[in-house]
Amino acid sequence: SESLNNLNNAQKDAVLHTEGPLLIVAGAGSGKTKVLTSRIANIIQEKKAFPNQILAVTFTNKAAKEMQLRVSKTLGSSAIGLPWLGTFHSICAKLLRKHAPAANLNSNFTIIDTDDQIRLIKNICKAENVDIKQLAPKYILAIIDRWKNRGLYPAEVIVNQKDIYEKTILPIYKLYQQKLIELNSCDFGDLILHCVKILEKNIDIQEIYSKNFKYILVDEYQDTNFIQSKWLNLLTNENKNICCVGDDDQSIYSWRGAEIKNFLEFDQVYKNTKIIRLEQNYRSTQNILSVASNLISNNQNRVGKNLKATMENGELIKLNCFKNGKDEAIGVSDEIEKNKKSFSFNNTAILVRAIFQTREFEERFLKIGLPYRIIGGTKFYERAEIKDCVAYLRLINQEKDDLAFERIV
Repeated sequence: SESLNNLNNAQKDAVLHTEGPLLIVAGAGSGKTKVLTSRIANIIQEKKAFPNQILAVTFTNKAAKEMQLRVSKTLGSSAIGLPWLGTFHSICAKLLRKHAPAANLNSNFTIIDTDDQIRLIKNICKAENVDIKQLAPKYILAIIDRWKNRGLYPAEVIVNQKDIYEKTILPIYKLYQQKLIELNSCDFGDLILHCVKILEKNIDIQEIYSKNFKYILVDEYQDTNFIQSKWLNLLTNENKNICCVGDDDQSIYSWRGAEIKNFLEFDQVYKNTKIIRLEQNYRSTQNILSVASNLISNNQNRVGKNLKATMENGELIKLNCFKNGKDEAIGVSDEIEKNKKSFSFNNTAILVRAIFQTREFEERFLKIGLPYRIIGGTKFYERAEIKDCVAYLRLINQEKDDLAFERIV
């Protein structure tokens, strides 16, 4: 079938093994998106399930869009919509709108962003005489988010006695949750938490979905946290066809609650798991892979894999050390000038860790007249004037939205 064209053997196995739990350990650049999309296309082509019986979870909206496009392309019809393809948050939001009353919400609830969360916490702290100079609202929210990621409503939290702040934060969490319900609002953590609680408490609702989802596919599984894996678990009760793709070596979100043990213990949670490794790398030269493999082999918790490049060895890797940002900018601009005959400026990229680091480069490039573009920066919806407009729309949508009202005033 169309969906099996241009796949290597391991990729083919991963596409064709549809029944039962499957863990695909996919190294960097080994074609995991290709495997996931071919898998979805194959399930639909072979009439194993209708598009609305497939749940496909990605970590970003961008990945979801790309997947939708690729599946449509493979099946050769733009008409195939996958209603349950999206991020954890977007799919949970969809479920929650359908079953909002089960979480004491109306279906037109507002999803609030960090700014609103901080404003809400500040109001509560003011009313409760908590000094926000001592206890930053961002820190309070981080702890609340940690509780939510562990699946705990305020009534279920057991305070860690060794922690001096948790005792103060728990009452704030209680008030914060009450206030969200009064405002008919959710924060991002609530989207998944409410969903899990609804599925746990209402067996009838849980059955509807776990019967409906014949196949579940999860991308970037190494980044899932406790509550996300619990949600998946509740939805696989009927059909045990869950396929998770990930790379233990790319798990970098432990600070956001991601638990690598979801990945490492997958075969203990799901009985009779098949594990398939994708070890052929289509993205990098062998030299890049060898350096990366040597570095990562120092990690303790990993399944382990042997990446092989499909390309030649390529150039050796150079490591430059500079005293400061200014020297680095000079060194990099010299290198770009030297290579401009063989590479156009459009084919040259500089990656920085944080946006403030672009300044040194910009100053240098302006000085020597080198054209450049900066990708990233303030996101459209985070600009003040855009948020002001959205506040009016939020109030029209839902008159309980006091936070939007406050912003307008």
